[in-house]
Amino acid sequence: MAGLKTLAALIVCGAVLAGPSLAQTQQSRPQPSKDAIGSVATVTQPATMARGGGSSALKKGDEIKKGDRLQTGPNGSLGVTFDDETTFSLTSNATIVVDEFVYRKGAKGSAVFNVTRGTVGFVAAQVAKTGDMKIATPTAVLGIRGTTGVVDVPAGQPTNVKLYPDANGAVGRIEIFGRDGTRLGELTRAATGLAIQLAAQRLIAVPLNISPDQLLRDRNLVQQVFSLQGIGRQLINQRLNLRNLDPRNLPGAPQIPSIPGLPSIPGLPRFP
Repeated sequence: MAGLKTLAALIVCGAVLAGPSLAQTQQSRPQPSKDAIGSVATVTQPATMARGGGSSALKKGDEIKKGDRLQTGPNGSLGVTFDDETTFSLTSNATIVVDEFVYRKGAKGSAVFNVTRGTVGFVAAQVAKTGDMKIATPTAVLGIRGTTGVVDVPAGQPTNVKLYPDANGAVGRIEIFGRDGTRLGELTRAATGLAIQLAAQRLIAVPLNISPDQLLRDRNLVQQVFSLQGIGRQLINQRLNLRNLDPRNLPGAPQIPSIPGLPSIPGLPRFP
């Protein structure tokens, strides 16, 4: 009986000693929001996020949610990766709004991203491959069929859409529609583009002549997007792991057996 009491005392002591450490571990871990759908992979100021009537400067690891308006200023840049690993790279003076994003692993999803100004590179991932991904612009809507591309929305000039190979060399497809649903064109070959412009009060898609300087700039932007996707993937996995984490399964969590007759001590956590 004395041995049992000694064992109980040692276990209680161990629980008391381990308890604060476990609590501190939980407190030190940021609690991710359940409605977060992406993360900031990299940022160069100025870059801000507008949400719920307020605006704040962005930093690496910040959560992205539906409805967020992401914006860069002069010399600013921003990389964002969403939960399906779709990644965007915003250059200076660019704006993108997350209008829609629904994704669950193993199921079809949907996403709508609104590029309202500037140059944005992107690599589409699971939603575009298994569901429905669109990129809206002031004049047209792009149907993204699992690919990589660049969207230019310069002020007062035609919107340009360009298609590039994925990191593995595969080339997807971009379908282009007017805001009224009229089909304007399609891109299926790498390093080709279309300019969306008005002609005789009608929106048309004109083949784009991509200059060597533009091609070099686009290739650098696309390579940057591929790198950002790797960074963003790590951040997304960390956030999703934390979201699904059960504190009792933390490494080092004490496993205290049930001992008949163990006295109840006020303030000591109870274990099954």
